[in-house]
Amino acid sequence: MKSVLLHIYDWFHAHRLWLWTGTGIVLIPLIVLALLLRYHEDIMDFLPVQAEDRESMQIYQSQQAASRIVIIVEADSPERICDLIDSLETRIGPPLVTSPDLDTYLERLQYIHSQMPYFLTGNDYARLDSLFSKEAVSTAMERNKNILSMPGTGFLSNTIQTDPLGILPLSVGAQGQFGGAEAQAAFTGYNGYMMTADLKMGFCFYDTPYGATETQRNADLVDSLQSQISSLLSQVSDDVSIRLLGAPVVAVGNARQIKTDTILCISGAVVFILALLLYAFPRKRDILLILLSVSFGWLFGMAALRLVTPTVSAIVLGIGSVLIGIAVNYPLHLLVHRRYTRSVRQTLEEVLSPLVVGNITTVGAFLTLLPLRAEALRDLGIFAASMLVGTIVFCIIVLPHLMSESETPVRDIPLPSKRLPLALSSAGLVIVTLAAGLYLRLCPQERFDSNLSHINYMTSQQRADFAYFDSIANQESHRAHPFLAPSAREELSARAARWQAYWAEHNADSTVAVIRAEAVQAGFNPDAFAPFYTVLTDWQPMEKIDTYTLADLWPGTFDSFTLNEHLTSALSDHFDYIGLCCSLIVFIFLWLSFRNIWLALIAFAPMALSWVWILALMQLFGLQFNIVNVILATFIFGQGDDYTIFMVEGLEYEFRTGKPMLPQYKQSIILSALIMLVGIGILVFAVHPAMHMLGAVTLIGMGTVVLLAMTLPPLLFRLYTGFIKKHTKTRV
Repeated sequence: MKSVLLHIYDWFHAHRLWLWTGTGIVLIPLIVLALLLRYHEDIMDFLPVQAEDRESMQIYQSQQAASRIVIIVEADSPERICDLIDSLETRIGPPLVTSPDLDTYLERLQYIHSQMPYFLTGNDYARLDSLFSKEAVSTAMERNKNILSMPGTGFLSNTIQTDPLGILPLSVGAQGQFGGAEAQAAFTGYNGYMMTADLKMGFCFYDTPYGATETQRNADLVDSLQSQISSLLSQVSDDVSIRLLGAPVVAVGNARQIKTDTILCISGAVVFILALLLYAFPRKRDILLILLSVSFGWLFGMAALRLVTPTVSAIVLGIGSVLIGIAVNYPLHLLVHRRYTRSVRQTLEEVLSPLVVGNITTVGAFLTLLPLRAEALRDLGIFAASMLVGTIVFCIIVLPHLMSESETPVRDIPLPSKRLPLALSSAGLVIVTLAAGLYLRLCPQERFDSNLSHINYMTSQQRADFAYFDSIANQESHRAHPFLAPSAREELSARAARWQAYWAEHNADSTVAVIRAEAVQAGFNPDAFAPFYTVLTDWQPMEKIDTYTLADLWPGTFDSFTLNEHLTSALSDHFDYIGLCCSLIVFIFLWLSFRNIWLALIAFAPMALSWVWILALMQLFGLQFNIVNVILATFIFGQGDDYTIFMVEGLEYEFRTGKPMLPQYKQSIILSALIMLVGIGILVFAVHPAMHMLGAVTLIGMGTVVLLAMTLPPLLFRLYTGFIKKHTKTRV
């Protein structure tokens, strides 16, 4: 391959007009495609959802609760809260709702109870026998009588009628309150308005017609609502607070913060990288050549992405600040190495092999993202691989003809001039590695943070509000019974069959007789619970299971817990898959490149060992992997192998020829590593949690890889060559 690429260089060197004409022709479609690419800011694109999970999410996002904006009003008296809500209703108008629709709520509950078998899980069947015992039925009837005798609870009669034993604890809690004990204690009604029990916080609701994830149109809606609120607040005293909450509001905040962070991080990365380049390269022409190389690669990546998808997550491009640090390696190595050669052709000849091999392994690492189910990760794999391919093509085909025939002036970056004794450096490395491994053993930690709220941007007030509601809504007693998406019809059929099998083993008529008797004993009419008796004795499965209709009637049937478990499992699978595939691809190409398994192992060792250090450091700093920074593996194996390849190439060249090569390779590696760490480190300043965590974790990971790439290969190579000199006369 080297000879072919050198032949291409020679041909274009003699036919420059063809080179510039061809480059111009290629640029036109690349620019057009890049301009056609559109962006969105949905963090959900990083979720590794299966088909059934995606359908469940679509159901959830189409439900009223997912599209609901809650307006929280706080004041010093309930009367004032009511007045403020009335003022908001006047200003905003429909579809503002000042109180929940209890009739619709009860209608949904009745429908659920009529289709009870579809909502029961294994845990429910474990307690059915005890619920149907004579003692439990008697207790339930006394509880029902007490509930209905309390003032203001007459609306519960229909709910109790369809589920007197509380088989589905969706409506009647352990103490008999509507919505469960915790919800009853937390919320109350006041003059037709919903308020907290202490009457200091009231609520009204606005359902966006655009759904929860239409951030562009929801942004205009949120701005309009906020404008009306600000106008109202300007006319009242300072002890009043009115704020917005809900999935659409959080989605808008995420979109805006991602956009802001993306612009700032990429701009900051460019500024700091330029500062480093200005220090290292006194000649401005060389900096321009580096920028041209990376810009062509970026354009190539955007165009390739547009061929695959019309829209892409803005977070993918935010990660571009990291990719800049990787792509800049290729022109950097060429320009730095030009300082030590007689001609551009000699420079290309000497660095061509490590450049191409490093690019292949890095691209291969990013391509491992393509089979993943997360849309944004696939897009990142396409963008990163294409960008790096475009950059290396420009550096090999075009850049050499733009480089000056004179030597490149480069300022040296100070490096240690003395090597530590072999025994001392070996002992130090072993001690540090053992310490990291021991720390991992003694301080185990979950590998993944599957809580999606931790990677969503929310203001401190929004987090406090959500925490308040979660403390009520996420009690185990109100956990929604799992109800699955249309793709899970087999599961629904199995639930229906289980209900029928249960009553095939138990006598439904005798159970109904017990309930009738205990109902009469408590003072109820024997047929007061006739709808419930029908479910026990005469329920039939639906001929056609229409889960969309069921889920739409009752939003609470969306089981976010089950989806979360699927996501956590998928995350673990993704992480293991990425790590395994990246390591295999990198090692195989290293072996093919060096054609020596020992040299391949020497080059691979820093990346393998770095994982022990990375996991230990992450635990030490309290960091966890999540759905975004799980791609760290691609950066570790993709970028780390570039450094180790150059180190081993330099060591092998010096051992084989006796001529110095490692110092110039080290100079380009150090400069490249500094640029990489700057490009990554800038993400730490992002406000959005997903981008900030990616920066923090990748900074630790790449810092560790760079350190090991500079120290471990020379150490292992000295051991390897020492063994060769001692036992054989064979050269490497």
